[in-house]
Amino acid sequence: MLAFNYHHLLVGVDGSKTAAKAVKKAIAVAKRNAAKLTIVAVINNRDFIGVSKSASIGFGNIDPITIENLKRRFEKLVAGYAEQARAAGVTDVDALVTYGDPKSLLATELVTEHHVDAIVIGATGVNFFSRLTLGSTAAFVIAHAPCDVFVVHRDRKKLTRDL
Repeated sequence: MLAFNYHHLLVGVDGSKTAAKAVKKAIAVAKRNAAKLTIVAVINNRDFIGVSKSASIGFGNIDPITIENLKRRFEKLVAGYAEQARAAGVTDVDALVTYGDPKSLLATELVTEHHVDAIVIGATGVNFFSRLTLGSTAAFVIAHAPCDVFVVHRDRKKLTRDL
């Protein structure tokens, strides 16, 4: 069995069930390696201008209160995950909410800035059109990150057959 020794893991979260699953896996890896864990939510700038499916604001005027509410929601999310990590025994945990392009921030900028040696990311199930026009964040991170990347997939629904 290969042994890996990670010192600093980064996990990206977006509020999805797959991201929650990625956090659980990241906590387990951080604990096993006595590594630092940084939990980050990147508020995508496209969410403010109505370009993405998940746009919180849409086209038109951007309401500062709406932006602040979105930021607070993500701060609460990452703080909850950080508490979950501490409760599991991870002693060095950071929680971060930032703005920008999740792809480049998760793949390179945050990795360099925080000296990350492994990324854990959920393969959230964006629809086919979003993947074509915006690209998959997980695919971009895999292709551009200078460190190991662990992709956590969503649970598959069990198929039952009548025989």
